[in-house]
Amino acid sequence: MTAPAPLYEMVKHHITDGIVSGAYAPGGKLPSESALVHTLGVSRMTVNRALRELTRDGVIFRMQGVGSFVSESRASTSLVEVRDIKQIVAERQGRYSCEVLKAERLRPDPETIDLFSIGKNACLSHIVLVHSENDAPLQLERRYVREDFAPNLLDQDFRKISLYGFLHDIAPISELEHVVEAARPSRFEQDKLNLPPGQPVLRIRRRTWVGRKVVTLSYFSHPGDRYRVAVKVRPSDFQK
Repeated sequence: MTAPAPLYEMVKHHITDGIVSGAYAPGGKLPSESALVHTLGVSRMTVNRALRELTRDGVIFRMQGVGSFVSESRASTSLVEVRDIKQIVAERQGRYSCEVLKAERLRPDPETIDLFSIGKNACLSHIVLVHSENDAPLQLERRYVREDFAPNLLDQDFRKISLYGFLHDIAPISELEHVVEAARPSRFEQDKLNLPPGQPVLRIRRRTWVGRKVVTLSYFSHPGDRYRVAVKVRPSDFQK
C-alpha cells in the first residue's frame, strides 16, 4: 500500500484536473484562496503551498492583489524548436495516424530516476506510440511523464488527440535537452518501424523542464532514410 498524497498535492491535482478538463481556461482566473479552502476543506497554508508550486512550475501565474490565473500556452523559448509530429505530417500533405502500444503507470529504473532526479519509489506515466504518415511508420515514441504534472494523462485517447498538444497545453516548456544519435535498430524498433535489414535508426532523447523540474523524458526513434534533424541558432545567442 502506498501512503496518501500530501494535502497540497491534492489541491494541485484539483487545479490541474480543472485545467485539463477545460473548467479553468488558459488566461482564466482561478478561484480565490478562500474559495479553495472552503471547497476542498483544507487550510489556507495548504492552498498557498499548492499555488506557489504551480506558479513555480509555470502552470499558473499570480498577480498581487488580483488573484491566480492559468498560464497561456506559448511557444518554447528554447534554441531547439519542439514540434508536433502530427503537424509535421500535415505540412507534408500526408495522412497522419497513431497507434497506442502502451499506456501504463510504472516505477522507473535507476537510469530514469537519475534523469528525472526523483526518488526511487516515485511512479511515472509511460506512453508508447507509433506515429505514421500514409500508413508508413515515421516515429516510435516512448515517453515518461511525472504524474503530478499530468495526472489525467492515462485517461486520454491519443489515437484521437495529440500527446504533444495535451502536454503543451498544461504548461509551457522552460528548458529543453536533446541528445541525438544514429544507431543500429533494436529488434523492437525494427519491427515497429518496419525497417529493412541494415537500415539505421535515428534516435532522439528529449528531456523537458517546467520551472526547475524535469516533467517529461522521451525517446524518439525514426527510420534513418525518412527523418532528419536540423538546428538553427544565432552566434549572438552564445556571445557574452
